Amino acid sequence: MKQIKKMAFICFPGFQALDLVGPMDVFSLAVPSGNQGYECHLFSEHGGPVTSISGMTITTKKLVSLEGFDSLILIGGQQIKELGQLQYLNLYIQKQQLKVKRIISVCTGVFLLAKAGLLNGKKITTHWSCIQELQTLVPSAEVVEDAIYIKSGNIYTSAGISAGMDLALSLVEEDHGKVLSLAIARELVIFYHRPGGQKQFSDLLLAQSLSNDKIKLACSYIHENLAQELTVPLLAEKVNMSPRNFSRQFTEQLKQSPGKYVQKYRVDRAKHLLEQGQLSINQVADKVGINSVAVLGRLFQKYLAISPYDYKKRFYKSY
Repeated sequence: MKQIKKMAFICFPGFQALDLVGPMDVFSLAVPSGNQGYECHLFSEHGGPVTSISGMTITTKKLVSLEGFDSLILIGGQQIKELGQLQYLNLYIQKQQLKVKRIISVCTGVFLLAKAGLLNGKKITTHWSCIQELQTLVPSAEVVEDAIYIKSGNIYTSAGISAGMDLALSLVEEDHGKVLSLAIARELVIFYHRPGGQKQFSDLLLAQSLSNDKIKLACSYIHENLAQELTVPLLAEKVNMSPRNFSRQFTEQLKQSPGKYVQKYRVDRAKHLLEQGQLSINQVADKVGINSVAVLGRLFQKYLAISPYDYKKRFYKSY
């Protein structure tokens, strides 16, 4: 029987609730061979009740030494950017870093690790909207924009909010194997390995929240008709605009041309299909509207620096 892993979550007023309860729910379902896999402990500066930004109140214990704990987990929240209010955590993190095996951040919790000086020279990530700010704060780190989570030594960082669950699943796989991690993903009805990176999701969310209804409609048409020919004249006609005006407004709204948006979305969709592993590379190319494997290969090299064959070999998750 493997030893139960003790996980220490650090909480503070205004924390992001899903950063906490998402990973906790993953860990709570990790019961290898009927035995408890994890103990989740909630700590705050003074202990007692702590309320999240959404109004959820939890009961915590006062910060203690983490001797004997497996992981220190820093969650994100509204006050993270107001680091002056959380200065006490800098010293605490510095003191505890050598007492735990893993140091983990969810979303903007990475800024606490940055201020504690733990990220120099590391490969890290965070919420897509905070990438540049984090890179400025830790210039020696490699901040990856298009990642759901990253492991760099014993430092684990994840993208925005729900990505904490992706990271928690990867920890379960690391500790107890793929079968258990997959079973938990099925139970929670979430991706075992989410297709693509967070940039894909931020682009899609941006498209859904556009103020220009015609451009939003064009994006929806692209998503639903990816295998079709998606030229600027065709898309402009679908939304009753001139090609020139459509191209200009699309680029203004999405900060990229219609052609580039279609191209990137085709690559993202191809990644997802390759990860599922049910289609050949030829079939994937047809499915996403790319007329040949050679063209698909050039696009994968352009955006991912890897061939479709190698991508499928590396990321296909057989169940």
